[in-house]
Amino acid sequence: MRKTPILNRLTVSIIAIAAITAPLLAMNAKGAGLQLMPGSSNFGTAGAGHAAIGLGAGSAWANPATMTLVEGQQIALGVIAAKTDIQFEANDPEVESGGDSGGEIYIPSFSYLASIHDKMRFGFSVVVPYGNSLDYDNDWEGSNVATEVSLETIQAMPSFAYRINNQFSVGFGVTANHTSVEQALQMSVLRNTMDVTLEADSIDYGWTLGGLYELNVAHRISFVYRSQVDSDLTGTGSVGASDYDANLNWENPASIVISGYHQVSDDITLLWDLGRTFYSAFEETKVELEGFPTEIVLERNWKDANRYAIGTHYQLNDNVILQAGYSYEESTVETVDRSIDLPLDNIQRFTVGAIYKVSPNTDLSLGLEYADLGSPNIEDNGDPLFASPEGEYDNSAMAGSLSINYKL
Repeated sequence: MRKTPILNRLTVSIIAIAAITAPLLAMNAKGAGLQLMPGSSNFGTAGAGHAAIGLGAGSAWANPATMTLVEGQQIALGVIAAKTDIQFEANDPEVESGGDSGGEIYIPSFSYLASIHDKMRFGFSVVVPYGNSLDYDNDWEGSNVATEVSLETIQAMPSFAYRINNQFSVGFGVTANHTSVEQALQMSVLRNTMDVTLEADSIDYGWTLGGLYELNVAHRISFVYRSQVDSDLTGTGSVGASDYDANLNWENPASIVISGYHQVSDDITLLWDLGRTFYSAFEETKVELEGFPTEIVLERNWKDANRYAIGTHYQLNDNVILQAGYSYEESTVETVDRSIDLPLDNIQRFTVGAIYKVSPNTDLSLGLEYADLGSPNIEDNGDPLFASPEGEYDNSAMAGSLSINYKL
């Protein structure tokens, strides 16, 4: 391990903060509204009812229990393209505010479903459940916290479903997540400007449990629970020309969603979601750097957050279903605990979409979404080394979805 003459506890703290903020920004991507129901033909309802509707092969990820609503062998391919607009305006007009730190992301998905027999289904899905990037100007006022951040998580999940009787079905899946993060910042140490970077990744495992209750052919209620995943990210951090092995913990919080499906007429179906993500599991992050005895601990003060969604399907004709939806997600952090590398706030989504039956075996789904990601305020955090500039964000995103479901 190489050391430079200016390496001291201050430099150690710099790389520790770089390591700490990377997993937080990973959750920012999720909290900022970019978990866009991968592999789902129900994108156009803002995800409302996704755990109850059982649309094609995508149900293997949305809720394994709803695979019992799907017959035969089916395969689904999809892609979501999103553009985020993350604009920060510092209260002090004399400082650089960082420009538009948003960016473009592309989220592919794949799902397969097969009927084993009348009561059993097998599914397999590969999705990118969330991903994002932040790219501030290098010379902006908050470059000591972050200049660039990127995240990608690829998740694979084999799943099974079993129909207990005409009313009840259950489903279970095992998830394997590969998460990779990168972050860069600039710090002035002893009058020297130094580039600080981190690259880290991890493969971790969790599970998903789903249940489905069918009141009758027109009404059903379901739930899906995704377990907490405790991860150890490992990688390399650099300070100037020096490289160091880094290790940090990351708790991916558990979540639960209850969904409803109600066909109120021959043409109209209403869908809804009530969800809660247990972000309070993020009590602290601990960072260990090889060769240093000091463990760096960051208190985060996150809180559990609820999500509410409502949507509708309208059967325009035999081949076309129109969709519309709205969702509201609570902020995971209070203003006093918010920072420029986590510009989280309440989120509202407005979506429209359509499902078109191209042939008896092929369905094509299109969706558009506008997401209001809020206007979070940033206050002085009182940290003389990693102080954030005070100001306000204006955050939003546009997304489009294309998916194809084919019956083999």
